[in-house]
Amino acid sequence: MSTPRVQLHIEDQHVVMDNGILQVTLSNLRGIVTGIQFNGVDNLLEVLDEESNRGFWDLVWSEAGNTGTTGTFDVFEGTSFRVIEENEEQVEISFTRTWDPSLEGKFVSLNLDKRFIMLRNSSGFYSYAIFEHLADWPPFNLPQARIVFKLRKDKFHYMVVADNRQRFMPLPDDRLPVRGVPLDFPEAVLLVDPVEPEFKGEVDDKYQYSCENRDLHVHGWICFDPPTGFWQITPSSEFRSGGPLKQNLTSHVGPYTLAMFLSAHYAGEDLVLKLNPGEPWKKVFGPVFMYLNSDMDKDNALCLWDDAKEQEVHCWPYSFPASEDFPCSDQRGKISGRLQVQDRYISHECIAANNAYVGLAPPGDVGSWQRECKGYQFWTKTDGDGSFSIGDIRTGDYNIYAWVPGFIGDYRNDTVITVTAGCEINVGDLVYEPPRDGPTVWEIGIPDRSAAEFYIPDPNPKYINKLFINHPDRFRQYGLWERYADLYPDGDLVYKVGLSDYKKDWFFAQVNRKKDDGTFEGTTWQIKFELDDVDQSGAFKLRLALATANVAELQVRINDPKIEPPHFSTGEIGHDNTISRHGIHGLYRLYNVDVPGATLVEGDNTVFLTQTISTSPLQGVMYDYIRLEGPPPPDSNYKIKIAIPDQGGSAPCQTKLCSCISKNVVMDNGILQVTLSKPEGIVTGIQYNGIDNLLEDLNDESNRGYWDLVWSKEGSTGTTGTSYVEISFTRMWDPSLEGQLAPPYIDKRFIMLRNSSGFYSYAIYEHFKEWPAFNLPQTRIVFKLRKDKFHYMAVADNRQRSMPLPEDRFPERGAPLATPEAVLLVNPVEVEFKGECRWMINTNTRARIKIFRFMDGYAANPPLGSGKSHRAMSSDLEGPLSRTLALMLMFLSAHYSGEDMVLKLKPGEPWKKVFGPVFIYLNTLSDDDDEPQCLWEDAKEQMLNEVQSWPYSFPASEDFPSSEQRGCVNGRFQVQDRFISDYCIPGHGAYVGLAPPGEVGSWQSECKGYQFWTKADPEGYFSINNIRTGDYNLYAWIPGFIGDYRNDEVITITPGCDLDSGDVIYKPPRDGPTLWEIGIPNRSAAEFYIPDPDPKYINKLYVDHPDRFRQYGLWERYADLYPDEDLVYTVGTSDYAKDWFFAQVTRKKDDNSYQGTTWQIKFKLDSVQNSGSYKLRLALATANVAELQVRINSPETNPWSTGVIGHDNTIARHGIHGLYRLYNIEVPGSELVEEDNTIFLTQTMATGPLQGIMYDYIRLEGPPCSDSEN
Repeated sequence: MSTPRVQLHIEDQHVVMDNGILQVTLSNLRGIVTGIQFNGVDNLLEVLDEESNRGFWDLVWSEAGNTGTTGTFDVFEGTSFRVIEENEEQVEISFTRTWDPSLEGKFVSLNLDKRFIMLRNSSGFYSYAIFEHLADWPPFNLPQARIVFKLRKDKFHYMVVADNRQRFMPLPDDRLPVRGVPLDFPEAVLLVDPVEPEFKGEVDDKYQYSCENRDLHVHGWICFDPPTGFWQITPSSEFRSGGPLKQNLTSHVGPYTLAMFLSAHYAGEDLVLKLNPGEPWKKVFGPVFMYLNSDMDKDNALCLWDDAKEQEVHCWPYSFPASEDFPCSDQRGKISGRLQVQDRYISHECIAANNAYVGLAPPGDVGSWQRECKGYQFWTKTDGDGSFSIGDIRTGDYNIYAWVPGFIGDYRNDTVITVTAGCEINVGDLVYEPPRDGPTVWEIGIPDRSAAEFYIPDPNPKYINKLFINHPDRFRQYGLWERYADLYPDGDLVYKVGLSDYKKDWFFAQVNRKKDDGTFEGTTWQIKFELDDVDQSGAFKLRLALATANVAELQVRINDPKIEPPHFSTGEIGHDNTISRHGIHGLYRLYNVDVPGATLVEGDNTVFLTQTISTSPLQGVMYDYIRLEGPPPPDSNYKIKIAIPDQGGSAPCQTKLCSCISKNVVMDNGILQVTLSKPEGIVTGIQYNGIDNLLEDLNDESNRGYWDLVWSKEGSTGTTGTSYVEISFTRMWDPSLEGQLAPPYIDKRFIMLRNSSGFYSYAIYEHFKEWPAFNLPQTRIVFKLRKDKFHYMAVADNRQRSMPLPEDRFPERGAPLATPEAVLLVNPVEVEFKGECRWMINTNTRARIKIFRFMDGYAANPPLGSGKSHRAMSSDLEGPLSRTLALMLMFLSAHYSGEDMVLKLKPGEPWKKVFGPVFIYLNTLSDDDDEPQCLWEDAKEQMLNEVQSWPYSFPASEDFPSSEQRGCVNGRFQVQDRFISDYCIPGHGAYVGLAPPGEVGSWQSECKGYQFWTKADPEGYFSINNIRTGDYNLYAWIPGFIGDYRNDEVITITPGCDLDSGDVIYKPPRDGPTLWEIGIPNRSAAEFYIPDPDPKYINKLYVDHPDRFRQYGLWERYADLYPDEDLVYTVGTSDYAKDWFFAQVTRKKDDNSYQGTTWQIKFKLDSVQNSGSYKLRLALATANVAELQVRINSPETNPWSTGVIGHDNTIARHGIHGLYRLYNIEVPGSELVEEDNTIFLTQTMATGPLQGIMYDYIRLEGPPCSDSEN
């Protein structure tokens, strides 16, 4: 079926473009878009406005010599109209305004040609414009050029700028007097009586929705009736001013949608285009695309955003514009190369400039690209080794510019590069040497051209935009500059190097302070630091990188706040207006201040930073990064001291930081000493009970006690005091590390309390949305203990024993089995272990000293078979990566679940999570006559003490909320199964939990957020306490019933809330009465037959043990028990505890290959409803690369199939369950017969011995009985 051709209708007053999908009407000659007809709506533009105020190009201009960013506003209208191209596939029309000297002073001296294009089968239209100024015409200034669309306010109420910046918006009426009150500037309005009460008390300001060019490709509005999207798509930023970091307006209340080409926002006059006398100029702005989409279902309206994101960028540069001023792809060129960084104080070798911004812009000074607006710019980001490629470059002369996150300053290659049509230029290796004179003495912030890492306060409750509450862009709230005086009412900010934390103690903007008389005064911030020794003749360097400045003067003084003149002054700088416009950066500025050694002293020093200009509240600076460098000699050594204040009196066991020297940090409370490496934060020693080190001192220090993680690229399958010490070891991430280190920022912390026989550790992982996506399968803490001391391991009351030595796993003493974790001990050091199989649960414990640890409810899954969300656990590993003893605390892992439990962050997804705190406990016997096992009993008591103390009150991080900052949910859980009872059954023993919103059962594969679980009491009542604030679903499952419960309502937890969810009713899957069942629905295969192990592969601990399934190689026993035929289970005769093997595995054939197995369930039916519908419920306890096929009464018919499922690896890892899966299979009555029936269960995948499934429970239900209604 052919699609409608594009048609052009020319009328006296209007021109109409129509392609059968939409109609666009423009005023004849003037070229104003007056109407857009689409999706059954006669006009998407505001019909209440004049035609001239609906869809238009405009500009702001002023005569040469004027200053500032304002001028004459001009909605430039055409004076002539012509058809450029008209055929069945495309229409392009032009509206031009030609300048001549008679117009001087009335209009800007430009020839303006604005064009509109409609293509066949395209759900939208394009526009671009050609601006041309001839050399002999008057010069001028051009602060702004853009396209504006004003949509219907009765239709478009939902605005989208980004995945995390979208919301219902107020009406334009709400900004008018009576309904709205203007604040410090007219763009910001407090909504006091909005039409919709939900917006009352909010601030609306268009600048809150600004966006950087690098991210500004699509934004717009959604109408819900009918579901319609209007999107402004800019596929390339080549024609925009200011480079990738330039910020522009997007959409805002009106409803307005803008396409910005030139603007001075967040930059000021530096970004006003100024033509000089005799200077010719021509530039093409666009094309940009106005995309319209729709959906039949109102419930899917928000999906229109996802569709809009998929459009256009891959088509750039367009091939269809008719103007010869817009070159197509084969008329452009390409440049490639590699950027490296050379900083001899970081590495002797060049460092790959990973994730650097590399661009081409017109020739200019270093960093001039951020002020460039006359020409074109082309930018990209480097890959992991610093390589870059920039394609589709317009012909012309350029410099290569770059900047590298993680390093200060700007790069420019001095060679002018001439790009010609079709050229491919390889510039080879480019080396950037960032400013650096000497080693870093101290630093504040992250050199990324933004102040986002510093402290952003909560807004005044009177001035809130709800979108930005707890949002990564929280800096976009109105009036944050006023919060400085609230936080520092009497004195200005003082930052102490080594004690202060810039994320909490460095205000994001140095602003003025309002005085009692209504005037303002400048502020002076202090940076205090200590130097152990000073080279008085040496030259220090202070690097001040500013993220923005607005009518400010920054003065620097060293150790004397009153010296005149100051040691350094910037002079008056900046008109960025970033502070008032809710930004976090503007133009980047770097100042390098010489600090003579003679101005510094041994001991205490202070840098005074004074912002002097104070005529308004909006003057000031934001810092990007500050660094003090020492004199150049590479052997210079500066140490930062961390002071622990003393406490009077003779309090016993005072906690103190013994030392913080260049190599180690030692925490000591008189009971134990913990030594950590600095700055890595590796636990290198634990001194306790007369033993100098409990950790394995034969290992390298880096391999004793550490946090670790496993990560892959996306797509790959402190605080001090007298009562306690908390220290922090951070690993910053910046784009230069992409591909080398996992992208999260990691802050790992250690705490020691007075009178505590142990220490705590926790970590804060944070990933910013701009950083690369990645996968995180595992993170944990590992301690490797001394093998000469620790020989006895305890995991539970019935899982403890003396353990082999790590040497017993070596080739001469141990034989690896089917998995590398499993080793048969053939010649162990201690003969008692000979013939045992040793696998993934090996850590030894000395008879008189026990190290223990505790985990909390932040783990990814609640424990199956346990009634506590705060629980004591111990798990250990001595796998292929370790030949020494290990004790581990797991936070994330894919064990027993596979890739479903790999944390996967998506592009643009911010994430932060606190793992811990956990407690590393040490104890000893006080009486030599006590049994060593008493240490285990004591550790369990300690575990209960720690659980009762949760959440801890002492962690200093604001990311770990105390008890009063958390909430509570309670209710009653009941089950309704009409085939069991006419009444609701109390959910006794049900697991009830809160986890992030998701699908039914999604909690078991959730790993990004937090989960909180409990068990219901005999009446079904439950109470979940100490829940972190946030949004959750309520989930549950109950032993004895199949399936999962989820409450559809999202529960929002706020500090101190106590929510009663009332009666929660779960209706488990059930269609009819039970005809027969196999097993117990408890998500485990433990009730089925567990065979004795092969005598060759025994772990003595599990002989006659409740966890007998933990013996090695049980999967091989299936073929021993069923050598010729597969398992046959006869309902009514067989006993699942004896006759149902715990795992359906493959069978090994004589040629050492494997074959699938088919199990049969035989049963009798006295009668069959041939027209009825039966139901087979298959609940699986785990699956590993398996496919289960089900056939009824014929092993040859087309089966029902699960498809390939699972990577749980439960069979190989001696488990009894993995991820729970429930399948509900329709069985037509016509497939069954009276008397004998058989269900065939075939597991088909058979490439190895460890594939298969474990069943939890199987049930056949009959059709609903007519008399079974309830």
